Amino acid sequence: MNEMNSAMGRQPMTEVEAREDNLQDREEEILTSKEARDLLKIGRTKLWELTRKNVIPAYRLGSGRTSTLRYKRSELLAWLDQNRI
Repeated sequence: MNEMNSAMGRQPMTEVEAREDNLQDREEEILTSKEARDLLKIGRTKLWELTRKNVIPAYRLGSGRTSTLRYKRSELLAWLDQNRI
């Protein structure tokens, strides 16, 4: 990456910039139901209940019985922050 930056006339990324860039990528990470459950530390039934009631945002991929749900890490973290006691 640094070779590409110097070839394009850009300065190499500092360690802090690289960490911030990685953090932004991670916040927009798309999670499977299992990954969302692991992040929130809840079970499958609770995740489905929160999703079904539109308490947490989810995205449906496909249609019918074969569809799957995905979640954005940043939206789940924001939901946690909003529901802090």
